[in-house]
Amino acid sequence: MSSSKTVTVDRHFFVRASPPKVFEAISTPSGLASWMVVRAELPAQAGAMYELEFDGGWRHQGIVRRFEKGRSIALTWAWNGVPLEGTVLTISVRPNKGGAVFRLVHRGFPREKKWTDLYGITEWGWTYYGMNLKSVLETGHDLRSRWDG
Repeated sequence: MSSSKTVTVDRHFFVRASPPKVFEAISTPSGLASWMVVRAELPAQAGAMYELEFDGGWRHQGIVRRFEKGRSIALTWAWNGVPLEGTVLTISVRPNKGGAVFRLVHRGFPREKKWTDLYGITEWGWTYYGMNLKSVLETGHDLRSRWDG
């Protein structure tokens, strides 16, 4: 068993799209709205505040920790009403033959029973949204439905 005090969600997706197209989808308000949120404010600058609004009114706010144009972004991540500090979402893109690999890494979940449900929901959510990004970029089909969430 790992001695780490935290657990991490780590998902990789191969996307048949150019790395610049994938990066645009993960780093611009219109790109994020195409596969994940209904509204986004995401300045392309480390230290800036961001806000993501999901269907149903759920909001995530935090700080852009890193913004490497064309490569990756890292965001502090918190949930309203959840006393959890220190989670960081890193989304990156790298070229791969025939497309790009899109990676989501969400670190900082305490390895404690009371955080198991939130970790599980996050693990499911990033798998769902990663597959939706793949679908949107490869086929133009957004898999989100009003029945989600």
